[in-house]
Amino acid sequence: MEPDQTINWHVFDKMRTGAGSNWPRYISYEGNDTSLFTWMRERETEEVTFAPCGDLEVDASDANLGGLTLKPGRHRIRMTLPRTLRRLSIMGNPKLVDFDVPVDGKWPDMYLADDDSGILSSVDGLPYLASVRSLGIRNTVLGTPFDCRSLLTLRNLTHIRLYGAMAHLDALAELPLNGLELRFVSDLNGLPDLGTWPELSYFIAWNVEESVGKTLRKAVKQLPDSEDSFFGVSQLRSKQWFIEEHGLPFAGWTSKNEKTASKAYKAASKILKTATTKAEARNTIAAFVETINGLAGIETSERDDAGDAVALLAGVNPTLMTPEEALIWFDEIRDF
Repeated sequence: MEPDQTINWHVFDKMRTGAGSNWPRYISYEGNDTSLFTWMRERETEEVTFAPCGDLEVDASDANLGGLTLKPGRHRIRMTLPRTLRRLSIMGNPKLVDFDVPVDGKWPDMYLADDDSGILSSVDGLPYLASVRSLGIRNTVLGTPFDCRSLLTLRNLTHIRLYGAMAHLDALAELPLNGLELRFVSDLNGLPDLGTWPELSYFIAWNVEESVGKTLRKAVKQLPDSEDSFFGVSQLRSKQWFIEEHGLPFAGWTSKNEKTASKAYKAASKILKTATTKAEARNTIAAFVETINGLAGIETSERDDAGDAVALLAGVNPTLMTPEEALIWFDEIRDF
């Protein structure tokens, strides 16, 4: 449909699910027709994903909506939020949106993820977060970390969900948390002792680095258990796991080459973990490079990526080789 085309949302008025609830339960819309929110004044909807095609100002205060995901793209959105809204996600640059709530409304649980850049480094310059009590942050797993110090201006926060690379976790000690969730965090250095938060009743650490994770696993066993609390620590991961699953430098390659190179890297890493001699290390690096030699379309940028991968492999078993040695072997063997 054209971005500015008006849609007759009332065609859905009589549609129901087999259980008798409104259908569709979830609506995903890309365009500028804000009558969607007018229609929902009389029509309860569970979730809406809204991606405008231009700058918009929307009064959605009377919309009967449970969850909203906004994808601003390059456009600015100013919205008065529905008073019934419980969940709000910003999938894009959070500085392109601004919000008000009705006088009789409450701030929903919020979630920020800059899908356009993949990186969310702070929440500075986002005044609409000042009254939020529950906030989720999604960042790239490896790369520029999110600065947890930027959360300290949000004095109403009591529940935080953190996903991906994080820095200055020690700053969380200054917030009166009753809930903390950590997922895919590869570096937990500085995380305060869980006893820092006397009101903590909900804690999850899942797919986090193993060194601090083991300490957390012991710590949660000491926390008081009740029907209203939940504490869990699981899927502890090594630094190498994070690199292999989220940090390999082949993302810009063709799909076929990326798959082959990643498989070869993981095979080499597995061998290096148990290797005991420099000769084994060199042979393993050689086998990896020979695999790359056999791929089509390896140009200058891919050569640099392959070199980065070899340097990463050197870190798997640093007692057998330095990155400099591994790169010498790389240059000796490569034909690209």
